[in-house]
Amino acid sequence: MLTHKTFNISIVAILFITSFMPTFTGCGNSGNFGYVSGKVLIDGQAAPEGLIVRFQPVDKNGSPSSSFTGKNGEYELWFSRTVKGVQLGSSTVTIIQQTSDTEVKPTPEYLLAFNEKREIFDVKKGRQTYDVNIDSSLKLDKKKKKR
Repeated sequence: MLTHKTFNISIVAILFITSFMPTFTGCGNSGNFGYVSGKVLIDGQAAPEGLIVRFQPVDKNGSPSSSFTGKNGEYELWFSRTVKGVQLGSSTVTIIQQTSDTEVKPTPEYLLAFNEKREIFDVKKGRQTYDVNIDSSLKLDKKKKKR
C-alpha cells in the first residue's frame, strides 16, 4: 500500500526522470538543427588555420553558428559551446579573419568581397557537407564601398 509520503516521492522521481527523456532519447532540439561541416578553400587550396566560419540564419530571430578552420581548412559548425549544429533554413555564410590582442592583420579584400556578395546555404536536417570556395581575385563592389 502506498502511503502519502511514498506517493509524493514516486511522483517527484517520475517527473525528474521524464524531464531528461529528450536527452536520453536524442530528441529535444535535435530536430531544429542540421549538422554542417566542410572545408574553406581559397583558389582551390585549403584556407589557413584560424579563419572564422559563420552561418547567420536569414530569419531575424535566428542565432548564428560558427567554427574555426583547422589545419586543412576544415570546419564543423557549433551553435554554442555544448550544442553542435546550425538552425534549419537559409543562412548567410561569412568568413572572418581572426584577430588577437597582440596581432591585428588587415582582412584581405577577397574575404571582404566574398562576404559582401552574401552567399546563402540552405541548412537541412541531418548531416551535410558544404565546401566554401573563395576566389582570391574577388574585389569589393566600388559602388557599395562609397556609401
